[in-house]
This record gives sequence, structure tokens and C-alpha cells, in this order.
Amino acid sequence: MKKHQSLRRFILHPSSFILFPLSLILLFMLGCGHSSNQPASQSNRIIEWELADCQGLNPLNSTDASSTYIEEQMYQRLIGIDVKTMKYTVPILADSMPTVSADHLQYDFTLRKDVKWADGKPLTGADVIFSLKALKNPFNVLSAQKRVYVDAIHSAELIDGDPYRVRFKFWKSYVLAMQATFGDVLYIVPRHILDPNGFTDKYSWDDIAAIVESSGNTVIDSVMLSKHKNPAMSEFADWFAAADRQRLPEFIQGSGPYKLDAWVTQQYVRLQRNPNYVNHWGSMGEANPDTLLYKTILDFPGAITALKARNIDVIGTIPAQFWKEIDTVNTGLARVSFPLGAFSYVGFNNRSPLFHDPAVRWAMAYMIDRKMIIDKLLRGSATMTESPCTSTHPEYNHDLPIIPYDPKRAEQILDSLDWKDHDGDGIRDKMINGKRVQFKFTFTTNSGNDLRKKVLLIFSEELRKIGIEAEVTTLDWSVYIDRLRDHHLDAHIGGWINDPFEADSYQLYHSSQARNRGSNYDSYDNPKADRIMEQIRGEFDDVKRLALQKELQKIFYDDQANLFLWEPLNLAAWVDRFDNVSWNSYRPGYDIAWWKVRGAGGGVKAEF
Repeated sequence: MKKHQSLRRFILHPSSFILFPLSLILLFMLGCGHSSNQPASQSNRIIEWELADCQGLNPLNSTDASSTYIEEQMYQRLIGIDVKTMKYTVPILADSMPTVSADHLQYDFTLRKDVKWADGKPLTGADVIFSLKALKNPFNVLSAQKRVYVDAIHSAELIDGDPYRVRFKFWKSYVLAMQATFGDVLYIVPRHILDPNGFTDKYSWDDIAAIVESSGNTVIDSVMLSKHKNPAMSEFADWFAAADRQRLPEFIQGSGPYKLDAWVTQQYVRLQRNPNYVNHWGSMGEANPDTLLYKTILDFPGAITALKARNIDVIGTIPAQFWKEIDTVNTGLARVSFPLGAFSYVGFNNRSPLFHDPAVRWAMAYMIDRKMIIDKLLRGSATMTESPCTSTHPEYNHDLPIIPYDPKRAEQILDSLDWKDHDGDGIRDKMINGKRVQFKFTFTTNSGNDLRKKVLLIFSEELRKIGIEAEVTTLDWSVYIDRLRDHHLDAHIGGWINDPFEADSYQLYHSSQARNRGSNYDSYDNPKADRIMEQIRGEFDDVKRLALQKELQKIFYDDQANLFLWEPLNLAAWVDRFDNVSWNSYRPGYDIAWWKVRGAGGGVKAEF
């Protein structure tokens, strides 16, 4: 059952035009296997394509989409989403929805008593408490992006010593606690496997509070950590973040329908049924295939070839030019398009002297012909946007005019800022802090995504026409993400997939998230925007909160916090050998565990 992810409420993925945040390598075997007219396999397994290796499979430490979608087959949360209503109303590990205090500062859960880990040991409240304690540990940099959704919680404790009743106490209210916290980032992981040394028993909730709660909404830096250091906190963080804990089957043990069988780096991840999984949700909790295999292939053309050859079964996200070329007439292939609440953008490093001024970022916005790119490269499968919020959501600000392609206006802005070609070499320049600085920079994106690269090449050519030199380079996914988190890129292109609930922009745009490897990759910093994001998180009056949401988007727009581009449709294709195939707007838009292999005998494990 795929109840969800995140990093958080936003996730990245390397395979689509969306920041489709991984490293890539060509998979062997592409040339062998079935021909395009080969009968579909009846093996009870599904092979899904991935553009790159996932980050890791510890759900509290990974933040990329590829990892998340695999983890969702192995781990569970307290509650989950009903994909028919898009509401978080389904008890998962909890046996009912929680009791919530009138001030929204206390949530009481009762757990199911028959849930077991993949190794057969029972899941109890001790695991729930451990999971929160692990996620809130501020010394673990891997969980920084997800931690912003549990920072409002002060503690978790057993109620009257009952191992199946847990009380969460908040030190400040959070309007999206039900969705973003309990239904999203707080996966429950096994204490006995991930803390065998008992490190989390050696630090208290007050030890965490002394750092997190005392900091408020300011960034937690190394100086602050050193002042409050409990050795057990850093010792646990080091152990928990070690590479083995992210990928070896003995540490990747969940309570969901599948368990990790093998991970061959840059080739595949293979999951097998978890014999201890209990389905409480009927069709929504089904795990029909015996094996789920996530196969890495370097690029989109290679993936399409593999799909036609029946070497893979499903491609969850495909650029429009490849998707439109997939023949579904008498080929045994099928395809679909649907909205997924994603947005694409160009980010400029606000710390750079080139892009620190919002007026410069406005000039950049006037220089990209989004309509032409949507028509020609995206084949019409996107709509323009000026916001990071999903346009079908009530918080979306429809009063923000779409910025037109207008090179003359861009030149006027740059001229007014004295970004001119003073030395006649064809490149604009300006005196900054007593030094002549040329308007030259590099666009970066991830390898294997030719669509993104083409967009940047078009953009850079337009900039060249007005005296700006912009190179385009690509990096392997893992390197690309590291450079983003360390703010080492001049400019980049990417995207995020939103959750189905109301937006919380704190993770992406609050100034505190521009350090400690947070998701504010472009170092956006506006004190007024920070205050509004903080207000939104604690405002339970819908009318007031939506007004704040729209005001916040207007600030992003005026600052050009990002150059928001478009909302793409999600385009997918699969081998038509399955029943029970369904699509929805909850990322990634489908759950292959629900699919039923047509004609499968059952009990067959795929060899690979």
C-alpha cells in the first residue's frame, strides 16, 4: 500500500522535467531480452524504470522521489491518504484517527496490535517514540529537510505505560500536523534494528528542545549545536547516517507489504513480499506482485527501448517528445497523462552578486519564452504558472500576471542597473565592490535529462543576444544534489512535486532552510516572507490563512524568489499486461503494488 511520502512535503526526482532529484549509469542487458512483438511475461513481478540510483532507503534520511517511492512499499505511517478523496482519513499503523486537543497541542494515538516488522518482531509505541526522536535529532544532516515538519512536536510518550498508546505533545501548533507530519514525513522505523546501542535512550526530549525550541525559526548552526552537545545525540546521528544504514537489507526493515531483497548500485533495487505484512485496508492495502524491481537505465531513449522490448514494465514519468511517439495501437503498450501538482522553475543563487538584486531576476524572467518552449518541447503538456502552489488548490493566487517574453524590457532593466557592456567585448559588466564583474554564469542540471538541457540551451541563447554569457553543464544526480544543497551553483533548473494538501512553503523558501543543507537551494531571504510562512503554519482560521498564502505568493512574485515556469502534466506508459491499473493525483500517481499481473500463476520470483 502506497500511503505516501516525502521529504517532506515536496519531493524531487531526476527522471522528469521536475527536479527529478540521482546518479546514472547505463544498465547492461538493454540489448537482450524480448523483441517488441514478444508476448508479455506472465511472471508475477513488475519492473519499474528509474533514471538513476536512489539516495538511500532509510525513510527518515532520504529525500529524493526515487527513494521515497521504493520506501513506501516497505514502511508505513500512523495515518494515510484516501486517494479517492485526497484526504488524510485512513488509519494505517494507528487503529483509528487520533484524539486531538482543542488547542491542537496534543495528539493521542492508539496503535494496531497485530503489526510486525519484516523480521517478525512486534511494532509498538517504543518504535513510534524512537522514530520521532531519530528524526528530530538536529545532529543528523541527512534528515534536515524532513525535520521542519516535526519541529513543532516537543515529545512523544506512552500513555499510562500502555505500549500501544502514544501521546504527542507540541510546543507550538502546526496546522498541517495531521497531513504533513503524521501522514507524510514521520515514517515509523524499527528501534531494535536502528538503535541497537540504545543511543536515543541517552538523550531526552529536553535535550532536543534546548536546541530546536530555543532556536525558534532561526537556523541551527554548528555553534548552537556545540553549546548544547549531548555526546549520545551526535553518536546516534553518526551511526544512523552511516552508509550501511541506508542500503543494507539487515537495516532496511519495515512493516509494509515488501522488504528489501537486493540493491545492486546503479543497476536495480529488488523487493520481495514481506511475509509478516497484514492488510487492514482491502484493495487499498493489496500487494499483488511477488516481486517489485526498480531498474536503472541511463536515459529516456534507453528506457523507451527497454519498454518496447518488455525489459521493463512501466515508466512513471516521460518527457512529452518521447511519450507522444509511443505507439499504443496493437503494440501491447499503453500510456496516460494526468496532473500531479508539480511545478518547474529556474533558480538563481541569491548570494551571487549577479542575482542578489530582485530586479535582475525580473530581467531573467522576461528572457525566457515559456509559451514557445511549452508548445515545441513540451508538446503542449504544461500550463504556465507564477507560483509554487498547485493551481487547482484554494490557496493559489490567480491574480499574479504571467510574465511575458520581453527582451526589450529585460534590457531596460539591466541598463537601469548599470549592467552594460562598458568595455565593448559584447558582455555586460558592472563595478561591484570596486571590481569589474562580467555577467557570466553557468546553468546546471542533472545528466540524462535532455529536456532540461534543451530548455537551458534555449534560455542561454536568448541571454547571449542581450550580452549575457551563460554556459550549460550537467552533473551526475548525486553530485548535482550535493552542489545544490551546498549552494555552489550559479543557476539551475528543476522542479518539485507538491502534496495534495495545502502548501507549506517553509521548507523551500524560509531563510532558515538556506543552511545546514536545507531545501532553500537559492538562498532566498525575505524577513516579511519568513514571518508570513511562520504565521501560516500556526493559523487555523481558513479565511485568514488563505489570505496569508496569497500575500506570500505575491511576495515571491515581486522578489522572483524563483523563476516559476509551468505546471507539467505527468506522462506515463506501461506494458499492458496488468489488471487493476489506476492513476491519481497522489505522487507518483500510481501504486504498482495494486496492479495484478494478468495470467500470473502466483508465487513466481523474477530472476535478475
